[in-house]
Amino acid sequence: YWPDLPTAAGDVAGAGLVSAEHPLLGAMVALPGSGGMLLTGRLSLRSHPWLADHRVQGKVVFPGTGFVELAVRAGDAVGCDRLAELVLEAPLVIPEQGGCQVQVHLTEQGQGWTVEIHACPDGGESWTKHATGVLAGSGSRQTGVADDGVFDALGSSWLPADATLVDTSGLYDTGEDFGIVYGPVFQGLTKAWTQGERVWAEVELPEAQWAQAGAFGIHPALLDAVLQTSMFAGLGSTQTTRLPFMFTDVVLRASGATRARVCVTRTGSDQVAIAVADTTGASVLSIAALVVRPMEEGALGAGPQDSVVLAPQWSDVEFAGEVPGTG
Repeated sequence: YWPDLPTAAGDVAGAGLVSAEHPLLGAMVALPGSGGMLLTGRLSLRSHPWLADHRVQGKVVFPGTGFVELAVRAGDAVGCDRLAELVLEAPLVIPEQGGCQVQVHLTEQGQGWTVEIHACPDGGESWTKHATGVLAGSGSRQTGVADDGVFDALGSSWLPADATLVDTSGLYDTGEDFGIVYGPVFQGLTKAWTQGERVWAEVELPEAQWAQAGAFGIHPALLDAVLQTSMFAGLGSTQTTRLPFMFTDVVLRASGATRARVCVTRTGSDQVAIAVADTTGASVLSIAALVVRPMEEGALGAGPQDSVVLAPQWSDVEFAGEVPGTG
């Protein structure tokens, strides 16, 4: 219901900053004293209306895939093309009115960089750490899905002959049972097939978002649809809200995808490996391990990001004695 407004960076150079050239981030600046780097941005439903389509327990929650995108963009800024690890520590609730300031802080460490993502509501003073991770270069060996020929299977004749089609017709009608409601932008999982411990799927970004797709490494809504595939691998099948907790060895191989083929391999009770290719079979992204966790009760409870409405309430008071001026 909000107008689709562009996210303007403004004259960041005049403020001694450099444009981050990213839809979720406005500027970045080197930190000479520590040798680190800081990327900053602001999230709101006015500037990013598509976020309203990702709700958990009735609240707009920044998707875990958005933190992956922030970390990958930060890695680009320091020449790291592998997100070795990203742990999501706390959900980020986007307020219905106003917005949140976001900071991505990079610190050089050995052959890589540590990354921390904090957020603070407009006008607030308390910053919350939402994610921490490690960025590295491609010099270290990649692990996981790319090693066993999965990307070859995502080629032109990608679907295995023994894969069984899954009925996904009611997938987005039952989201409330899990505490998660996906709006149109996040309803990107179109087809899925099972094959033993593997799930194959087709996902696509709604056409209204195609114009923005090229500005992202991978649009968070498209990557979220990729992660939704894990439900058919047995993750998230119980009546419990389960959210991404940890990503390991995330490698973005091509940017700007709007449609993709997916292979999800279950590697543990709460863990999968993921490979993503475009419709020609060219590799787009790999995740060696995604771990999900049930969301703790009260994780989205009242906090500085929630609006509080105050209303008068009358209470009966017994008056004993004479009213002044009536004697």
